[in-house]
Amino acid sequence: MARARANYHHGDLRSAALTEARNMLETVGTDGLSIRALAGRLGVAHRALYNHFADKDALFSALAATGYRELAQELTGANGPADYMRIYSRYALSNPNLYAVMMDRRYTQFETEPELRAAVDKVIAVSLANLAPADGDEDERRRAVMRYWMLVHGGLDLHLAGALKARSDEDFIDEILAVAGLGSNPKSESQPMWSAKPKPKPKEPPK
Repeated sequence: MARARANYHHGDLRSAALTEARNMLETVGTDGLSIRALAGRLGVAHRALYNHFADKDALFSALAATGYRELAQELTGANGPADYMRIYSRYALSNPNLYAVMMDRRYTQFETEPELRAAVDKVIAVSLANLAPADGDEDERRRAVMRYWMLVHGGLDLHLAGALKARSDEDFIDEILAVAGLGSNPKSESQPMWSAKPKPKPKEPPK
């Protein structure tokens, strides 16, 4: 362990910790990720990590900031609402545990944690560029972004929870674009739960 600790310079440990924490998210999830467990994976005393993260919540905020920066970079290549929603959905579905951490941050944290706020501001900027009317006032532009974001985020939550008809991720994305009026209706098998036709009554066994 002493040899492992010697390999980290002060500035490198935070970066290494975030990289390893990201890996742990994918393997053990949020419940298995803690400061102590992360320190064990890095081969350092857990006290060393407290120099960089006050607690587990601070570690998760740093991970969320990483995710928002990545998402903003991905969305930079978007060309309009449909492209934006497709890229956003693919990022969330490819990184479900990190996305959950990102969405678990509270509004007060966006206001009080500079690193997190700066990362979210990057996403907001590219969202306004793709989703908001150019000639709208501030509230109109904000609500235009929120309309698309609430739709795609809500759809992602339902899809990941298994509350929707089972589809591949790409078929789900086609469906959410159709719901948003941004794509043609994808061909799909009938969904009895939404059918207006009454279900046939089961036959009674012969007496």
